[in-house]
Amino acid sequence: MGLFLKGITLPKRLSAPSLSLIELAAPEKVILPLRQYVGEPSEAIVAVGDSVKTGQLIADASDTHRLPVHATISGTVTEITAHSDPRGLHVESICIESDGTDTWLTPPEAQQPPPDTDNMVTRIHAAGLIAQGPFSTPLAYDLVPVDQPKTYLYRDGTNVVQKIDTLLINCLDAEPSLGVNRYLASTHNDTLEQGIAALKAITGATRVVFAVDKHFSPWPQLNEIVQNDEEEATCITALNGRRFPTGLPIPLVKAALSREVPLPYGHPRDVGVALYDLHTVIAVGTSTTSSAPQTTTMITLGGGALKQQGIATVRLGTTIGSLIDSLGGTTDAAKIICGGPMTGMAQYDRDTPITKEVTGLFALTDTEIQLSGEYRECINCGMCVKVCPVNLLPGILSLYCAKDKFDLAEAEGLFSCIECGACDYVCPSRRPLVHLFRHAKHQLME
Repeated sequence: MGLFLKGITLPKRLSAPSLSLIELAAPEKVILPLRQYVGEPSEAIVAVGDSVKTGQLIADASDTHRLPVHATISGTVTEITAHSDPRGLHVESICIESDGTDTWLTPPEAQQPPPDTDNMVTRIHAAGLIAQGPFSTPLAYDLVPVDQPKTYLYRDGTNVVQKIDTLLINCLDAEPSLGVNRYLASTHNDTLEQGIAALKAITGATRVVFAVDKHFSPWPQLNEIVQNDEEEATCITALNGRRFPTGLPIPLVKAALSREVPLPYGHPRDVGVALYDLHTVIAVGTSTTSSAPQTTTMITLGGGALKQQGIATVRLGTTIGSLIDSLGGTTDAAKIICGGPMTGMAQYDRDTPITKEVTGLFALTDTEIQLSGEYRECINCGMCVKVCPVNLLPGILSLYCAKDKFDLAEAEGLFSCIECGACDYVCPSRRPLVHLFRHAKHQLME
């Protein structure tokens, strides 16, 4: 197990409040952005006024840099226009009003797993799956087939292709307040083993490691998979899930496998690791053994202002307002966040849709947030440096970003920042560090 000393240990009260499953009815309206990942938007193949059914293809993707979009309810296309997404960007979106029947175009059918990796990747792409993370990408693009290595290390003037040897399955969540992967780790899923087999075949990984939270046990199905592996190439590594940001990709590879992902722009594959969360692995198993496209996503619902808290399967495109109303509304919500309280983004529009990138929805009360207000200047206390998991100087970076000296911030390692928010959490001056870093990155990328 790797040595992971930096970061912060969050109090128990910031762990997922409930891992009970909440049943939700189909919404009356959905808004489906044509881009729910980092990449190019797909192309709408329906028009305003068209009738659609659940699971019907409504936007096509010409390559693996894009993803197809499917209707998540049956009804009528009422609008195709730019709409804000959870990241605050305006993305061309398809709006569908429900007809109340939730009729599928073709009921999903079980099918045999494809015998070759090309067809596996084709099915994964057709289902519209993404690799969730700080910067989600189409899963078919993120996967690295054995015979088509995507990236390489540059060492001593030589291109060195790094083969994948380990499939690391993240059974933690990006932060302790989220709970989908922890919930799934404690339940049985019929498609988990098929998902593992498909990912091993595509990536060429010979070893499987489950990274689990030692505070949430037991893991009956995971233990069974380990015991049934005759080659003894599968194991479980229990980590402290309250040690944040252990659940994020770069620190997780370090904590679970003792491997350092090169930054900036590094990827776990650069050190021979295919890293996917448990939710994604199960979705891969479903896509390779069923004809059903992705029409739902599983998210964590939390915050003192929500009347119900737990885990819910939500139709993609459900608006924040509609979801909150279906839970009984809120009581004096001071802030609504898509994602987790540490890494998520505050929302200002109740019509913002739940997309494939969203991992949680939190409605926080006044007592659960701390406003920056007129934040103070940096006092050079070094607390941010002490907790930064990628060894940056967040205080210095924030000064450059606040003064619009983005080139100097980039030179100081801005793009190595994984936006975990640990520096924000400990800053005694309450400086909005991650906000400044995100703004600077956006300016530089434009």
